[in-house]
Amino acid sequence: MIRRPPRQRGGSQEGPNLLDLTPRREVTWEQGDDGNVTLVRERPRVRSPRSLGRWVSFMMAPPRIRLDDVGSYAWLLMDGSTDVRELAELVGAQFGDRVEPVGQRLGHLIRVLRRERFVSYAELD
Repeated sequence: MIRRPPRQRGGSQEGPNLLDLTPRREVTWEQGDDGNVTLVRERPRVRSPRSLGRWVSFMMAPPRIRLDDVGSYAWLLMDGSTDVRELAELVGAQFGDRVEPVGQRLGHLIRVLRRERFVSYAELD
């Protein structure tokens, strides 16, 4: 068995810089009359015991996720051609001081969306 070295806290981390990655939408979504976006979770297929965990997680989570106006604006820009650095600039220009620190807030949003498999990165996936 090959073991990976443990991650070190602080200092430089291996891997790509989040700002250079290009998120793209991977799920069905709807835009309401107010402009806010609702994401629709897709039911996972159970093919093995490993995917059974995904199914249980799906059953315990809400089937639809409604984004606020900032998240909806960012979601609409995640088209697979705009990198995170550009997204941060556009979101900052649109919402100003309300979203500061924009890099941290946008990074958190994108990490959560990726963990939930709502977005993927064009460069990695």
